[in-house]
Amino acid sequence: MSVDAMTVNATNGLNEKGMRLVKMILISFSFGFFQFMMPTIGYFVGYLFRDQLTKWIPWIAFALLLFLGLKSFIDWLKEYRERKKEKEALARGENVEPRKEKTISFIDILVQSIATSIDALCIGFVYMSYSIPNAMIVFSIIGITTFVLSFLCVFLAKQIAGPLEKWAGLIAALVFVGIGIKILLEGIL
Repeated sequence: MSVDAMTVNATNGLNEKGMRLVKMILISFSFGFFQFMMPTIGYFVGYLFRDQLTKWIPWIAFALLLFLGLKSFIDWLKEYRERKKEKEALARGENVEPRKEKTISFIDILVQSIATSIDALCIGFVYMSYSIPNAMIVFSIIGITTFVLSFLCVFLAKQIAGPLEKWAGLIAALVFVGIGIKILLEGIL
């Protein structure tokens, strides 16, 4: 369950190489929290809406991740064009203002957390035969594991962000679309 969140958080580390430790912890907590909450929600509302939700969850997750992928690609393309203009201006001997470092917004974090965990609603359906305490233990393990692995991925990605910085947006776009396709295929096959 944690792999999607880990991958997305690794691209966050590539995108924002100056990310502070507090933000890395908060982002990882957000991923872990939603990976815990979605199966919990699925567990408790599963009895009521199981049949309706099961067929739409992959499509919803795919749409959200496709949106994130397109947004990342457009942002990367704009940045690529800016870099190209800067290079040309420097070649002509013009002064160029340094670019601001990219930051990941709270809204981006929230959408990423929801999009990567929405398929976990189905996991709640799987554990409906478990007692509430046993199901909560399983969902807590998923959330904690996601937090730890997401933190490790963003931390390690931040360490290698320098050489990959100019490609980070494109990598993020490919990761979002790839995860979306994976979720969709798993859901319809």
